[in-house]
Amino acid sequence: MIEQSSVPVKKEPNRYSAIVCQQLKGKIKGKDLFAKVYGREGTPSEVQTFVNRLNPNRSNPGADIIGELVERLPHLHDVTLAEFFGLDKSS
Repeated sequence: MIEQSSVPVKKEPNRYSAIVCQQLKGKIKGKDLFAKVYGREGTPSEVQTFVNRLNPNRSNPGADIIGELVERLPHLHDVTLAEFFGLDKSS
C-alpha cells in the first residue's frame, strides 16, 4: 500500500492552463471545434476526449497539442504570448 505522503502533489495552481484552455476553445462549441481542428465530424467519444483535453480541471495541455491547435485555429494566429497567457502588459 502506498502511503499518502509519498504521492506527489501538483504544487502550482492551474492559472495558466485555465487561460490557455479558454484561449484555445474561444467561443466555439466542442463538436464544432473538433471539426475545425480535424476537418471532419468526430464520434461522440472522440469529441468528449478532445473536450476533456481542453478542460483545465481534467488536463494541462502540452506544447504539442497547443501548437497543433494554434496552427489550425485562425483566431490564434496573431496572438502574442502575453495575450495568450493573459498577462498584463503594463506590469
